[in-house]
Amino acid sequence: MGNLVFFDETVGLDNEPRVRCTHLQVQVVDNHAVPEIVIGPKDAAHEGIFATFNDWEQFERFVEAVNGLHSRLKSINE
Repeated sequence: MGNLVFFDETVGLDNEPRVRCTHLQVQVVDNHAVPEIVIGPKDAAHEGIFATFNDWEQFERFVEAVNGLHSRLKSINE
């Protein structure tokens, strides 16, 4: 079985030009039971940067950080 992709979208700001806010493809991947985040050019994420977590605890801390950010921003945007 190959990689299982959980998130695969192009991200970037359409409404505000800012430094470093170009459109990029972001993927969250299960690469044979190793969690990875891949960020690269639109429609070519495989040519970009792969962030592979060192261990399960590091991945857990990342998930907790994303969940914390989500909770904070959700309350602001409601």
